[in-house]
Amino acid sequence: MKSDGQRLAKNDGLSKILMKTEVSMVFIIAILFIFASVGTQNFLTSYNLTNILKQCAIIGVISIAQTCIIITGGIDISCGAIVGFSTLMVAMGQAKWGMGVVPSIVVSVVAGVVWGWLNAVLIHEFKVPAFVATLGTQTIIRGLIKVISNGGTVSGINSYFANFASSNIGFIPKLAFVWCVISLLVFLLLRYTIFGRDLFVLGSGEEVARLNGISIRKTTYATYAFAGLLYGIAGVMLAARINSAIPTAGEAYETNAIAASVLGGASLSGGMGSIAGTALGTVLIILIDNVGTQFGIHSFVMQVITGCVIVIAIVADQLKKHPIGLFSGIKRLKKPAL
Repeated sequence: MKSDGQRLAKNDGLSKILMKTEVSMVFIIAILFIFASVGTQNFLTSYNLTNILKQCAIIGVISIAQTCIIITGGIDISCGAIVGFSTLMVAMGQAKWGMGVVPSIVVSVVAGVVWGWLNAVLIHEFKVPAFVATLGTQTIIRGLIKVISNGGTVSGINSYFANFASSNIGFIPKLAFVWCVISLLVFLLLRYTIFGRDLFVLGSGEEVARLNGISIRKTTYATYAFAGLLYGIAGVMLAARINSAIPTAGEAYETNAIAASVLGGASLSGGMGSIAGTALGTVLIILIDNVGTQFGIHSFVMQVITGCVIVIAIVADQLKKHPIGLFSGIKRLKKPAL
């Protein structure tokens, strides 16, 4: 027979598994999926499932970039605006400036990197808090988008380029395939490279980073420029999907990206985050919106629900590090002696 100690150890191990963010996310996603499958007629259609994957792909790439920044203890409010600007560059390049597909993509991605680099300049050189700095660049970029596009839609994108977003590899949309490849590459980057290690160390504090011989300046610039690169790619994906550029492209993407990162286990205090968790967080955010639509819930109500999910995720993140009241008392309880 098993002793009490063995049973407690087994239960403790099971509790740790269930408390893992990724496991909890899979459980919640599965419940939503089953609930929507049983309760609606259109959820399991190939059109709807493909649409979910396409939405996940673009938000997923942005969320990966946001996770890298959050791991360092930063945040980027300008991500949606940079995606919108990159989308505009693709459309303008192909429709107005006579560029081919490849040059327009290069211009779009370079634009994303430049905006990311400028964010790093404000944050590191001028010591502007990341939230304030990126909020400022977001406003500038949104204004530039309207100036360059004259506040209108830019159409006339190359049909071959646009077809990329509507085609599949097997049953998986090509956009989702791009997301999966980027997720794998960034996962390997964070797990097995010095750059990845530096992000987590910097997130533990600048003094800790200095003591470990890490250049805060170089790491900050590299992180935001890399995020800009991913925003540029997401902008290209969005341009292909909507077959144009609109002044509002990328609006509110920053909310979904931050939510996906935090839901996936990234800590707003820095030093924590995972690509797998971010991917699951992305699926959950998109799935909540899609399920709400399938059940005919008004979009305004869905905004409230999504906002509540974000607030709960942020509060849960803070309680992990700063337990209060009942949570603090529970944490201090010791196991009884065996």
